[in-house]
Order: sequence, then C-alpha cells, then structure tokens
Amino acid sequence: MKKLLLLIPLLLLLSGCYNYRELNDLTIVSAISINKIDDKYDVTAQVVNPKKEQDTSSSNEPDFITYNSEGKSIQEAFRLIVKESPKKMYGAQMQILIIDENIAKENLKDILDFLARDPEIRKEFYILIGKSKDILEILTPLDNISSQNIMDSLKANNKYMGYSNLITFNDLISNFQNDNIEIALPSIEIIGNENKGDEEENLESTKSEASVVLSNIGVFKDNKLVGYLTEKESLAYNFVMNNITNALITTNYPNDKYIVNEIIESSTKTEAKPKDNKINIKIKGKAAISEVNYDIDLTKEKNVKKLEKDLNKKIEKFIKKSIKDINNKYNSDIYGFEDLYYKSDYEYFKKIKDKWDSEIFKNIKIDVSSNIEIVEQGNLLGGLKNE
Repeated sequence: MKKLLLLIPLLLLLSGCYNYRELNDLTIVSAISINKIDDKYDVTAQVVNPKKEQDTSSSNEPDFITYNSEGKSIQEAFRLIVKESPKKMYGAQMQILIIDENIAKENLKDILDFLARDPEIRKEFYILIGKSKDILEILTPLDNISSQNIMDSLKANNKYMGYSNLITFNDLISNFQNDNIEIALPSIEIIGNENKGDEEENLESTKSEASVVLSNIGVFKDNKLVGYLTEKESLAYNFVMNNITNALITTNYPNDKYIVNEIIESSTKTEAKPKDNKINIKIKGKAAISEVNYDIDLTKEKNVKKLEKDLNKKIEKFIKKSIKDINNKYNSDIYGFEDLYYKSDYEYFKKIKDKWDSEIFKNIKIDVSSNIEIVEQGNLLGGLKNE
C-alpha cells in the first residue's frame, strides 16, 4: 500500500494534457478583427513579435505583426493565415476582438458560435465594433502593441468619462442567449490619414497622422446593430447599468456661466413594477466641484445645497430624456427592463411578453431619483477675486 501511495505523485507528473502545445510552435495572438468583404470573411490577427521580445538586436523591428486572410467561413480564414504565419495561432492571451459594423448589422451569431466552440481561446477578451477596417495595423505612441493601447483606452474611458462600456466575450454570450436583454457594445474607429497610420513616421511626430479612438456605444435590436448612442445617452446608459465610477457633469447657469461636477462615487438600483408598467431608478453617490465659472460663495452651505439640487435635477432630467429618445429611435431595451419584469413578476410577465415591443416598452413610465451629495468644493471656497 505504501508503494502505491508513492507511485501516485509520479503518475501525476508523467501525465500530459490532450491539447498540449510546444510554446515554440505557437504564435501568441493579442487581438483579432473580423470584417466581411462581399461574401467572404476577412480576418486580421495581431500577434506579438517574439523576435523583438527575445533579441535586443532586433530593436528596429515592430513590436507586433499582423497577418491577414480571407475565407468563405471564419474557420477557413483563420486556417489560411498559416500560409503567412510559420506557427499556429494561439488565442489564450487574446485581449481584443473587433467586429466590423457591417457584420454587426447582419448578425453576430456565426462569429460568436465559432469563438465559443474554440477551446484554446480564453473568453475574457473585450469586444468592440469596428467602424474602420485596418484598426489593428495603426501604430500607437504610448503602448507599442496597439491592442494594449485599445484595452487601456477602453478601461480609462469607462472609468473616468462614463461614455464606453466594458463587455467581455462571456458577457456578450450571456446577453446574446437571454431573449430579454438587448446588446450594447462599444465602438472604435480611425481618425486622420489611415494610409499613414501603419508607418513608423506616425510615432515620430507629436501629433499622429492617424489615431485609433473610441467612438459611441452601439445599440442592437434582435442581435443586429441598428445605431449608436450619443455621448449623453451613453452616460445615461452607464448610470442606469450601475457602470459609473467617475464622470463629469456640467450644470449651466444664466449668462453662459457653469459649474463642472465630478462624480467620484455612484451606485444605482433599478426596480421594476410590472403591473404599473413602471421602472424606478435610484441613484446615490458623491461629487466634487472641479471647475467654477459662476459667481457663488462656496463657504455658505446653502449655496452648496443649491448646486447639489441643480446637479441632481440635471442627472434626473437627462437620464429620463435619454431613455425616451433611445426608445423612440430604436425601440431597443438595452437597459434590460424586460428582464427586470421577468424576474420581478414572472406570472404577470407571461401575460404581457408578446406585447412587450408593441405596447409595454413603448409606454413604460420611468422615474429617476438622484441623490448625489457634493462632498468636495476644492481649495478656493470663496473663489478668486479681482482687486
């Protein structure tokens, strides 16, 4: 018996994985973009340049390489990349997937099905809609590998501005399979001279010839892209979805005066009352006054309370308006209100399910209650005075 116990650890060490691959036989994929030209899929894979990583003498070489191929199916397009790449593509470290907006307008099903079936692709990469074709070929100044630049920009925008949303592949699959939730995805595009974006000179100037920038959130209806949110609508969407960690909100006053408020803490609770066809949205949080272009004495508590009231009124108004505008333009429930009805009162939901688009969602009543407290007024409480 003792001999058997000694042999068990040795057997574990000798065993191997069925899908084991030699690292030297693999090319590490950092990002993928999928486009469709006529009836063929056009796939671009961005891979880390291993020679650059291992050999200091290769300092003039790019940090990443892009491979491109076409095929009648996504699988065929990926396999044909092998004609260019001497190694097998390995997607376990993939960070970004960019889906061409023309594909998004048709249906995401084929792409999601292909990626979900691949056991070697990790499912925590971020998804974006591409408004331009050659996004992965643009050289970026702050991060040598552009996919890292895109991921950092996406996270920074979501954290500090509130105009983008972060959606991983797992998130997207979950929403795609839930009939009660419509999809909303961030988008990205190239601005400037696309033809010079992949040249080394793009990094040698203080102003790049071409830049990759985040664009508006894409709205889906029945899993098809139907349009994009404005910045204000994107901010409202992230408030409702409890995605706001930091954002700037300007309250306007007479004679072109204004106050800029920075949201530094925020939480949102959304409650459904199906039988009343009503959604209650309650927002709590904290804010700091970051810019003052208004004659007001912040040492007086009543003035701060006034600004606080104005801020909350502004938030309530633009969220209600944004929801109504999105409803009227796209009739798309990207907020997941239908799912809230389903979870709140399933028996009643079954009775109204077939009327959701035509009657219920179009006439839904939205109540927004914002309670953001101004906790910081900055160092110049009395403001600067002209002598």
